[in-house]
Amino acid sequence: MPTAYLFCPAYPLHDEAQMRLAVAIATRFADLIAHELVVSPDIGRWGAVGAWHEARHRRADFTRALAHDVLIPVRGGYGCSDLVDIALAHAHRLPLLLGYSDLTVLHACWRRRACASHYGFMPAATPGPRSLESTTASVRGDAMRWDGHTAVGAVPLHPGSARGPLFGACLRVLASLCGTTAMPDLTGCILALEDIDERPYQIDRDLTQLERSGALSGVAGLIFGSFPAPKRPGYAGPDAQAVCRSWSERLRIPCVQAFPFGHDDDPITLPCGRAAILAVASDTWSLDLPAASP
Repeated sequence: MPTAYLFCPAYPLHDEAQMRLAVAIATRFADLIAHELVVSPDIGRWGAVGAWHEARHRRADFTRALAHDVLIPVRGGYGCSDLVDIALAHAHRLPLLLGYSDLTVLHACWRRRACASHYGFMPAATPGPRSLESTTASVRGDAMRWDGHTAVGAVPLHPGSARGPLFGACLRVLASLCGTTAMPDLTGCILALEDIDERPYQIDRDLTQLERSGALSGVAGLIFGSFPAPKRPGYAGPDAQAVCRSWSERLRIPCVQAFPFGHDDDPITLPCGRAAILAVASDTWSLDLPAASP
């Protein structure tokens, strides 16, 4: 039976209760995709809030992880940049990767290696039924479709249609990869960007960084998340949607915003590299992913 490896490439877990819940959720998912769950021997090395273990421990565990068929990061946070050289130098095809947030670093490496990954699902984030269902469908390669009825709250920002491979990322993390060996070529992609606790100026700054580095040249379409963040008292500047709208108009490509993925509640998982079709009109939109080729 193929194996799915549950491990901590970034922030560690805090305690036994969090570990038990994460293992239970990961086991359920592994059963749905007919894989045997293998739990990292390091997953019980607790850490304080906001801490990350030494790189040498995570690098050794990541090397073990690459021998399995599916990689399930237990959570994000920070630390995946320590694993880039291992991922890029791995002699064999990389296993299927899940995760979001800081896992953007590894999704970028996977894209550079032309290997499959899925932006979403981390057991310690307590994914809900939509997350589990979309992750299972994504990994199986099922056809999927989302629109204003199935992804309520997402709004069209700029009309048009685009076809191309889908790539999901955390905006701040992706912008930090500009100029590094991990930054992937996004030409022709439908790029899905999200983040949490980013103020509007930070969203604009990171998009500017991506544009000035050339990373947005040739991007075919944009899917933005909702960018949940507390509003500062007295703030009177543009909101996240206004920033996203201005960028969609500036790039003149089809765009929707507030698509529920990444750091959103019960997020949808997106298959990176899968051919997708984004269609946006003034008051409707749809994202179609045909079934993956066998």
